[in-house]
Amino acid sequence: MIDGEERWIRSSGVRLGEDLAVTFRDVTQERRAAAALRSSEELFRSVANTAPVLIWATAEDGQADWFNQAWLHFRGCALEAELGAGWREGLHPEDRQAGFEIADAAASRREPFNVAFRLRRADGAWRWISSVGAPRFDEAGAYRGYIGSCFDFTETVEARKDLEDRVAERTAALQASMAETAHAQTALAQAQRLETVGRLIGGVAHDFNNLLTVIVGGLDMILRRPDDTPRVTRLAEAALAAGQRGERLTRQLLAFSRNQELKLEVVEIGALLDQAEPLLRRAVGEGVALVLRREPAASGARVDAAQFEAALLNLVVNAADATAFGGEITIAVAPVTLAPGEVADTAPGDYVRVAVSDTGAGMPAEVLARVFEPFFTTKEVGKGTGLGLAQVYGFLRQCGGGVTIDSVEGRGTTVALYLPATDEAATPALTVDPSTIRDRLKGVRVLLVEDDAAVREIAGGLLRDLGCEVATAEDGASALKTLEEDVTFDLLMSDVIMPGGVSGVDLARSASAKRPDMAVLLTTGYAGDRMDTAPVDLPWPMLRKPFQIDQLAEIASALLAAREPRPPEKGPKKAPAPRKRRTGA
Repeated sequence: MIDGEERWIRSSGVRLGEDLAVTFRDVTQERRAAAALRSSEELFRSVANTAPVLIWATAEDGQADWFNQAWLHFRGCALEAELGAGWREGLHPEDRQAGFEIADAAASRREPFNVAFRLRRADGAWRWISSVGAPRFDEAGAYRGYIGSCFDFTETVEARKDLEDRVAERTAALQASMAETAHAQTALAQAQRLETVGRLIGGVAHDFNNLLTVIVGGLDMILRRPDDTPRVTRLAEAALAAGQRGERLTRQLLAFSRNQELKLEVVEIGALLDQAEPLLRRAVGEGVALVLRREPAASGARVDAAQFEAALLNLVVNAADATAFGGEITIAVAPVTLAPGEVADTAPGDYVRVAVSDTGAGMPAEVLARVFEPFFTTKEVGKGTGLGLAQVYGFLRQCGGGVTIDSVEGRGTTVALYLPATDEAATPALTVDPSTIRDRLKGVRVLLVEDDAAVREIAGGLLRDLGCEVATAEDGASALKTLEEDVTFDLLMSDVIMPGGVSGVDLARSASAKRPDMAVLLTTGYAGDRMDTAPVDLPWPMLRKPFQIDQLAEIASALLAAREPRPPEKGPKKAPAPRKRRTGA
């Protein structure tokens, strides 16, 4: 060169006959670029080989064409063994497919990728590796393969696993602790239930012994001097009153246990309150004002009317006791819609709220917490059984409703009953004129089925006193045999629970199928959970024991009046004389 600089020249010649044509081209820049590239690659390899991370590179076809010294040291292999696809032999078998799929998908799009896999180290240990790869291109933009680096994050994985194990261990310990707590709470609840049952049994024994004293003592005195008519009448009336008190106590116990047999029907609560108002005013007395408030929009509710009246009377009596020195008792009826959780243990929906409020002394918190416990009472000995509010609670729960109580010392108490509302029409009352009952039952043919001989004797006697002709059977199987005979009966009166495998319900179903014109009346002391159908779902009425002659006469007369007309018979047939094995005919 003129300036003295040395240049790289590339010459090429072509023979033209005897002449030689030679061309020269300056390739200095190309040589310098190649030298710079070699220097850059040597620098990269030098840096990469001294780096503490694993570095790799692939060619355009995806095959590995270089690994740094850290990789070779980690793997314990020569470079030649790792080139191409050789390095894949060090991958964990479970990670190969997923890792390749991620890398191949990224390479097809010439995009970076990050994949985790386990790689076998020179000592045979499996280590978790995070590999980050990026495509590389030459100066012209042509794709030349991938270059990437790998980081060993096994300690992170192990630390995370250790943490998860510790969390699982702590969780298991917590669950065990919670289970122990739940077990302790269950044991405590069981102890509390046993304490309640103990109180219940003691209270029942006390009250029933008092009642039995009146009944047994009275009957004993009657038998000693049966000819003293006034004395017999007085003692018999006392025994009858004691028996009726015992029946009420039994119903209270069943209400508390939520096992009483309810007769649920649609009742207009306002109308029912009007009917009960005279009784409620007598219970309150003259010294306390009784105010009734009814909203016109209050709808009907599905309840047992008699049990509701008893519950309402209980609340009014309690309120009257709390306002014994003057005050006011208010009974308010209004429709309400309960939100979820608004009243404990009560489903959301529409209800009729019947609230009994008084302006009496109220209750302290420790008393308020126990008001629904059986036989818990703040009244003087002999002035209360302690079952009133327990009965109210059990009755409301059986009806599908709820109850709340609010009380503040010196400001009075409010007990609110929530009765399930319904838009159905109220069930019409079945009334019978008492003057026509005895005439209507005279000559009625009754098949009485009762397994208890004493009860059979009494029930048969009541029916005969009403003018009925009575045949008896001591179990369902015997009754079925009697019904198979060519004998006509107007009424089947059967106990529900009987021995022999044929219950009163079974008997009623069979009898109704064979003799649809015969009325059916079921009786029960308490069927409990031994019935396959709830009493409310049965098509026949249920007369609860103990019953009196007026109750029996009224329901029997109504049943006979409501039955379908009997088809004409060729000739009347009387009920057969009872067999000897049927006691009490």
